[in-house]
Amino acid sequence: MKYIEWRDEFELFLGALEREERERILAYYGEMYADKRDSGLTEEQAVAEFGAPYDAAKKILDEEGAKKGGADEGTQAAGDDERAQFTSSGAVDALEINGALGNIYVRFYDGKDVCVDYPTTAILDYKVTQQGGKVAIRHRDVKFKNVNLKNGIIPDMTIDVPKDLTPDCTISLTGGTLKLDGGDYGNIDACVEGGSLKTGRIYCSDAKIVTDAGAIDIDGAVFHRMHAEINAGKMTAGSLCGSTADIKVNAGAAQADSVDCRRAEICVSAGKADITLCGAKEDYDAQVKRTLGSCNLDGRSLNCERSVKAEVYFGSLNINFTK
Repeated sequence: MKYIEWRDEFELFLGALEREERERILAYYGEMYADKRDSGLTEEQAVAEFGAPYDAAKKILDEEGAKKGGADEGTQAAGDDERAQFTSSGAVDALEINGALGNIYVRFYDGKDVCVDYPTTAILDYKVTQQGGKVAIRHRDVKFKNVNLKNGIIPDMTIDVPKDLTPDCTISLTGGTLKLDGGDYGNIDACVEGGSLKTGRIYCSDAKIVTDAGAIDIDGAVFHRMHAEINAGKMTAGSLCGSTADIKVNAGAAQADSVDCRRAEICVSAGKADITLCGAKEDYDAQVKRTLGSCNLDGRSLNCERSVKAEVYFGSLNINFTK
């Protein structure tokens, strides 16, 4: 195996760790690889001394788990050979969801506890814990070898949340699909490195949504402030309603069918954005900055109650109005 192949697979198996920690470990192994080559080993010999990518990653993940330690709150029950269940204990005000493969459904129901029904298969290894008022669902391992799934289908996860809760949600996706049921949330902080995030009509205080390589599909959102950043991939939205909407397209595409905000800021570094603002063009003050990109909006200042700020460096920005 070539070193770059070993490294990429090794990094995949480290998906449960924070990005900074993964980068630190990868840099450490890169230095060890360079030292082995300097000592006279061939590329294949140096890689062989690291062992299998999964075994090397599992050792690190086990060590990290031992360092953190601590007893988990809540109750956990074993289901069949491929599933387990978790029920929260006491008040819950936050969810942390780290997803990798398959479908994850967040649903509101009439109960009083947060209940998680999740897979424990050879390919999906999740851990569900509760620390104080936060329930964390973290993905630990991805195993692509010796997989034996029923019907050959990656199983789903369901997260049932009481209707009277307005939980803060921290979401990290490396693959698969996460579907947020329409309803009331606190703050939402979502990063989609891969896969897709889909929502119903959500109500929240502040929302920060970033896609590095993936898709975001928002049916509708009512918020105080929203920051959406598309580094790659695509974001599509139905109606966005709030005080401030900040949409940045660094690469990829963004489309919003109805943005009803007092202040809208749209920045396109590269890629494409197609945004429709509620009301007429005359209802907005407009500040426009173009470099090498294109924008169909001209600047104007009439002391309107609403404002739009548009910046285009490369790519294109098309702004429409509902009237």
